[in-house]
Amino acid sequence: MKFIHNLFLPLLIPASWVYGIITFFRNYCFDTGLFKSQLFHKPIISIGNITLGGTGKTPLVIYIANSLKKMGKNPGIVSRGYNRSSNGLIRVHDGNKLLVDVNIAGDEPYLIGKRLGNVPIIVSENKVHGIAELLKNNLIDIVILDDAFQHRKIKRNIDIVMISSFEKIKYYHLLPWGKMRESLYNLKRANYIIYSNTKEFEMPLIHNYLVKYIGNKSINSIMNPVLMKYDGLQYKKVNSIDKKVFAFCGIGTPKSFFSSVEELNLTIIGKKVFLDHEKYNSNTLKKLLFMIKDSNCTDIVTTEKDIVKIPDNFIKEFQFYVIKIDIMFQDERLIQNLVNEIFLN
Repeated sequence: MKFIHNLFLPLLIPASWVYGIITFFRNYCFDTGLFKSQLFHKPIISIGNITLGGTGKTPLVIYIANSLKKMGKNPGIVSRGYNRSSNGLIRVHDGNKLLVDVNIAGDEPYLIGKRLGNVPIIVSENKVHGIAELLKNNLIDIVILDDAFQHRKIKRNIDIVMISSFEKIKYYHLLPWGKMRESLYNLKRANYIIYSNTKEFEMPLIHNYLVKYIGNKSINSIMNPVLMKYDGLQYKKVNSIDKKVFAFCGIGTPKSFFSSVEELNLTIIGKKVFLDHEKYNSNTLKKLLFMIKDSNCTDIVTTEKDIVKIPDNFIKEFQFYVIKIDIMFQDERLIQNLVNEIFLN
């Protein structure tokens, strides 16, 4: 992939300039009021990022939804449902149960639905329609918009941008040259920047580069890995396993997964990295099966996002372990205070 990227670099650089001009004028139109944003009668929290790839949005969506429930609020979630097999507006969860499978919902909304269990979730390419449907059919106090920093057609009360501490400055060029969805200058729109995957809540190195764009709006977080044994029906927490494992994932930042594997003191005998949002069709599963058997390994470890897409008959052939990720803050009151701002103002 790196070779291909470098090969087409003479084309990618001018393409990123064109992309930059388009995003600049689009943001300009919203900033000056030429383009209007929809106002809803319920508070809205947007969680997004400024780069492609995994930054920890899903764990944060789950964390904030759980925090709101503990505060006596009734949150609902609207997501695009990236790479799902369906189109249009789909009700993923009605607040009582999941209504569709992972292929129709998309892996992240489906995972969020499984983790939360009692929060309504809608996927829609048109988030305005998604919010309207959510509010029409549910007693919702507050809406969580997943992956919506660039979705400026909706007014929000709080804009949160996630940035992974693993990100490299060399990728901070606009698409398709780099991984940025828009200029770093636009981070000024964010109310808060949350760094994920920090080491013991220390300020990441990337902050030295970004501080001129974000000022003092940053919050540090860590991703706490929890090892779970999964039999196809339920999860059971285990402290450790004294066996070599085959590790695989299909997420935006595979480095974070393998760091979690090492943090849990698991010994990897074989591994495979798939594309983000990998669908795990029959051909992919055949290749994965061959690699696992070739490594003479019966113990497998993967992510929550991947396990929801692996069929039961495949899981039953091995001992499957899943690394559950919980986002944590040094001061747990930070997010609670953030949410309180909405309802007090």
